[in-house]
Order: sequence, then structure tokens, then C-alpha cells
Amino acid sequence: MTTPVSTPKARRQKVTSLEEAAALVRDGCTLAFGGIHAHNGPMALIREIIRRKVRGLHLIANVSAGVPADILIGAGCVDTVTVSYIGLEHHGFAPRFRKAAETGKVKVIDGDEIYYVLGLKAGALGLPFVPYPPGHEARDNPRRESTYKRTTDPYTGREVIVSPAIVPDVALIHVPFCDPYGNVVHLGSVTSDDLICKAARHAIVTCEEIVPLEKIQADPRRTTIPGHYVDCVVKAPYGAHPLSCHGVYVSDDEHIRRYRDADIDAYLQEYVTGLPRHEQYLDKIGAAHLAGLRESL
Repeated sequence: MTTPVSTPKARRQKVTSLEEAAALVRDGCTLAFGGIHAHNGPMALIREIIRRKVRGLHLIANVSAGVPADILIGAGCVDTVTVSYIGLEHHGFAPRFRKAAETGKVKVIDGDEIYYVLGLKAGALGLPFVPYPPGHEARDNPRRESTYKRTTDPYTGREVIVSPAIVPDVALIHVPFCDPYGNVVHLGSVTSDDLICKAARHAIVTCEEIVPLEKIQADPRRTTIPGHYVDCVVKAPYGAHPLSCHGVYVSDDEHIRRYRDADIDAYLQEYVTGLPRHEQYLDKIGAAHLAGLRESL
């Protein structure tokens, strides 16, 4: 007897425009973004979200967030932020986040790194919450942050600290390479990019270059996020600027300092709302300056 062979479904290409991808981010949704410190942040997408005047976001800031979180808060897009750290590292405080937190303009859910990482793992697995190992009760966060809870371990009877699963509506990441079907290659740190894509209801990838599927298949071990976790792929050269994209260009420290010291409304007008498209932003920065960031790698 011959066993019937099933025909695989045709792959669906997921390439779209920056504008169409950003339209997935709607008022009031929970938004997570990848990268860490001044590296690999999806800045082109974040600028497009600001142009769209999205409001009421619950922002899931990455474990060490910087400009991406700060500029969204400064643009008035965020009502609530889940955070373990937002700052500009060696450039000092994140001024818009600091002011918004001090004045109560945003609600701050103050977790630590394990709150973020374990919460995303729970979200990816479809679990409602996640328990913590012994010793976490010594930290300040569970004593001060109401989203931590305590329950009883049914096996030992001891008290266990738990926190809720994190399930973003939309995840945003920026990477060097991606094929049209959403298979991602990082050239440096992945940090939690894979976790937010697995936990989120929708994931958008911007990349420096869209490569043929055959290039991914030639060395599948380099794939850091498989395409079935990705909804949209957008080609956005220098899409992390002024942050770095590992393996492609370094962070633009001069521009980060300019952002830090600027009046936020004037900065947004000059570099975001006053430039309707990503290509115009790149023209504003200048091809020679951008090329120099590659040469400094």
C-alpha cells in the first residue's frame, strides 16, 4: 500500500513597508522592542510609530533600555512602562523617562531583569505566571511592586514569589539579515529578541538587508529566530541609527548626545515628525557620516 505524501504549503513572503508594519501598533497596545543598551534597537520603526501619533502604549522596555524607550516616552506615546532600567549608559540619564517618572506622567511597573526574562518565557509558553527561585524575596522589587504576588508551592507548602506572564501585542526588532519569510540572522548579541518574538502576538523585523532564502538554508545553524515567529519583514538600512547594529555599524555617540541635550519637541521636529520617511532621515544624517560608522566597526 502506498502512503500518500502530503504537499507542503507554499511559503508566504512577509515583506512589507515600514509604514504598513508600523500600522500594527495601535493606540493602547502593549509594545516590546529588542536590542540592548545602545545596540540593535528598532529605531526606524519607533520613529514611524511617533509619526503616526500612537498613544496609550504599555511599553515593555528591554532589560537595559535607552533611546528607543526614552524617545517614545518623550513623544507622548506611552502611558505605562514595564522597566528594569532605562538610561543612556555612559551618556547619563534618559531625560524624558526620568522626567515622566518623577512627575507621574507614566505609570512605572518596576521589575528587575529576571522579571522581564522569566515573564517573556512564561508568555512564550502560554503560562499565566512564573515562579521565582528561593532568595528573590530579599530583593526590593517584590516588596514594592504590586504586580509581584505570593502563592503556595503545592509540593512543599512554602511561599513562592510569582510575577505575571508578559505577552506583548507587538514586538519590534532590528537585525542585520532576514529572508523574505522571516528567518533572522544576528551577527552579534541576540539578547531577548528571540523571546519577545516568541511571546508576542505579532512580531515585526526590520533589517539591513533582505537576503534570499537560499542564503539562510546554506547555513541554517546561524538562524537566530525562525520565520514562523515573524509576521512582517521590512528592509530598513541603518534602521537602528543612532544605535549600533552589531556586525554592521557602531552607535553614533555624537547623535545620541545631541538627542540627550536637545529640546525634545525641537528634536522630534528636526529628525522625526518633520521627516515623513525613513529615507529622508538618512539623507538628513548624511551618507558620508553613516558610512563612517561602518568604517569604525
